[in-house]
Amino acid sequence: MSTDHFVVSQRDSAWQFSFRGDVTAPFTSRGAAIEAAIAAAGKVEGAEVAVVLRDGDLRSETIWRSSQTDLTESETEQLAADIERDSDA
Repeated sequence: MSTDHFVVSQRDSAWQFSFRGDVTAPFTSRGAAIEAAIAAAGKVEGAEVAVVLRDGDLRSETIWRSSQTDLTESETEQLAADIERDSDA
């Protein structure tokens, strides 16, 4: 089974996510873009879906999969904060 990907990335100074060629933007922070991408991905039915964070060097990290249990709003915020902290290190 193939996996559809929501890709979170930064373009110029704004954060965005894309899915199947559609771009949703702008977001003022990476955390906001991640949270919105996970929320949108959680609504896709009938397919395996993943949210991928792509950095400026085009390295990708899968940060959420539809096969995971749904995250609470607090868990989503914590995940975004952890990713932000790890990227600053």
